[in-house]
Amino acid sequence: MSDSWVSPLEVDLETKRAMAARVSELVTTHLASLRDQPVRMTLSRPEAKRLVGTVAPIAPEQGIGFEAALAELAERVLPYHAREPHPRFLGYVPSIPTFPSVMGDWLATGYNFFAGVWPIASGPNELELTVLDWFRQWLGMPNGTSGLLTSGGSTAALMAVVAARHARVADDATLLPRLTMYTSTQAHSAVVRAAWMAGISRENVRVLPVDGAWRLRADAVRNAVAADRVAGRVPFLVVASAGTTNTGAIDDVPAIADLCGRESLWLHVDAAYGAFAALTARGPELLQGIERADSVVLDPHKWLYVPFECGCLLARDPAALKSAFHIFPEYLKDVAPGDEEVNFADYGEQLTRYARALKIWLSVRTFGLAPIRAMIERVIELAKYAEVLVRRESALEVLAPAQLGILCFRAHPGDVDDAATLDALNERVNARINETGRFLISSTKVNGAFSLRVCTHNWRTSERDIDELMGLVRESF
Repeated sequence: MSDSWVSPLEVDLETKRAMAARVSELVTTHLASLRDQPVRMTLSRPEAKRLVGTVAPIAPEQGIGFEAALAELAERVLPYHAREPHPRFLGYVPSIPTFPSVMGDWLATGYNFFAGVWPIASGPNELELTVLDWFRQWLGMPNGTSGLLTSGGSTAALMAVVAARHARVADDATLLPRLTMYTSTQAHSAVVRAAWMAGISRENVRVLPVDGAWRLRADAVRNAVAADRVAGRVPFLVVASAGTTNTGAIDDVPAIADLCGRESLWLHVDAAYGAFAALTARGPELLQGIERADSVVLDPHKWLYVPFECGCLLARDPAALKSAFHIFPEYLKDVAPGDEEVNFADYGEQLTRYARALKIWLSVRTFGLAPIRAMIERVIELAKYAEVLVRRESALEVLAPAQLGILCFRAHPGDVDDAATLDALNERVNARINETGRFLISSTKVNGAFSLRVCTHNWRTSERDIDELMGLVRESF
């Protein structure tokens, strides 16, 4: 007797193909027409609620069909966002995925791999181990270094702090109130938040000053550690940066690694985007010392050109991650890994996790490293080109030279020297540029001064785009 029952949620093959073709057409047309689109279209919350929230304020009992639902999305949702892959998106640290990496994400989602445990997704999990070992090789870390792919650098930072805390404290809860960690004023906000979430007392999170090149130096850490030991605190972790979000600065990692070795401190390096500079000719020199870290954060969804969400945590001793996170409930006994197998759920906070490695692997295998390396080198040079243009203008001032694709500068007319007036002027310049819809740049503070900030990480960006931006800056004050 045949089973003729069909679920109301099933879709027949030809309809699947038609639906996939419609989505493919939307995505490919969007990407092909980026230059003709504004960099950003946004809505206020009342506007968004009126346009989007009123369409289906109550989930319907009966659907309207895929075509009608997709049409609503195309009209009311999809236009209203910042287009990070746009060649004139020059703010923050953007994600500009290659098309093969987008296809890799689609495959991972379509196959719906459960990548938490080995027996359920051995193929995708071996692919992840392969990608992790690529990263290890690129950074020059020793054999045996491994970890896992994460949702992003924030999650990876949290897992690193938890692993470092566990390595120092183990089961001695009496030490927790005295644990103290060290980072800099230029560290990403995720670092301090990770410490808070890991239970490190806020008063024991040392945010130390940087030098004139915005780098954390070993002597600042050494002095703080010595003072804390005298005060009865328990130093356990130093977080250095290899490519700060503000200016692209790289901390004095070799000297900090020496200090951590002498003081028995865990060294974590936040290299969320900067790590992939290791692929360039100068990268190994710039990132010297990173290979000595106990743990490193990388974000492939930044400078390796794959879609959100894709971060990574590498650990010199992956057993430290497993010691911190492994738990083995009875309902998982059927998926216990063999001696050479890896359950990624044992190395981080997620049991249910999807296969992020496919988008990395498919992009790298499609293109090879040579064009990816060339694009990283090119965008680093684009920031230097922008700096040259700034220095040619007497009414513009470099606040932080181009580093790893980031440039900070401001308008500074010769007849204006008041700090508050200059800040207000540059706030207006920033707003006017972004209001045009032609460009999106970001702002920050450099030595207390309001700064325009340009991040040239986009492999679609050309010198002509930089020329146009600088012309617009000149016209905006």
